[in-house]
Amino acid sequence: MASFLAALLGAPFNAFHLLFLGLVGYWVSLDAAERGSNASPLWALGCVVFQPLVAGYLLYRSRIGGRPEPAGLQERLVGTFVISHFVAAQLWFALRLLDVLASVTYPPVVELQYYLTLLAVGVLPGSLLVWNRGWARIRRALGWVHEQERGGVQ
Repeated sequence: MASFLAALLGAPFNAFHLLFLGLVGYWVSLDAAERGSNASPLWALGCVVFQPLVAGYLLYRSRIGGRPEPAGLQERLVGTFVISHFVAAQLWFALRLLDVLASVTYPPVVELQYYLTLLAVGVLPGSLLVWNRGWARIRRALGWVHEQERGGVQ
């Protein structure tokens, strides 16, 4: 058991992914609670255990209710990291699939350098979606906005 945990947490990518899972749950829980959901812990747990449920939550959340006020600084920081890690993970897997990165186990320092580079690339879409009201624009364009939010509140 100890060797499994050492192998799991020894790789920076895995450690950041565990942090990502915790922050996804926290982010979804904050948003669902702010929208008035009584099941915000269940949404958070479901999104941590079954990650594709995050997309389902993002599509369904306008039916829960509108936000009475915009997201705060902490929620925006968490959201930016979550999106940045998601982009970094997808790039990591794509680069491995295309054999740009060899499918070998790298030393932790090298893996950390790759991860931080990919995370920096992911910060751009994360900041555009979270800080520049990108989610709000996309949701408005697709008609996924609750009536309470139509007045300009994210």
